[in-house]
Amino acid sequence: MKNNMKSCLAFSIALLLLSVSSAAHAEQGLEKLYTKTGYPFEPLVKRSQLVRILYQRQDETVTCRTEVTQGSIVWQGQEKKARHDDFITEPLRSCLERSEAKRLLKNTYQ
Repeated sequence: MKNNMKSCLAFSIALLLLSVSSAAHAEQGLEKLYTKTGYPFEPLVKRSQLVRILYQRQDETVTCRTEVTQGSIVWQGQEKKARHDDFITEPLRSCLERSEAKRLLKNTYQ
């Protein structure tokens, strides 16, 4: 019985440390990005609840994808590769095709 309690306690502590570590790591990766104004990207951002760009830089290339939350629906875009310079100046345009942005924007009016 003591061994079970010790195992359970050790597991709980390990799980707690893992949770805290994961939460700290997740917060570390968040930052606010700005993009140039213009149709359809600016209205899409304004009319959506949340627009997230998940990205990873590798030298002069950025691998990214976009998640757009509209109501209870979360749309996940295809992974794309963009030049780092393009991503810095226009992150949303670099990671989301214009045609997809227009389609998603249209959905916000329905």
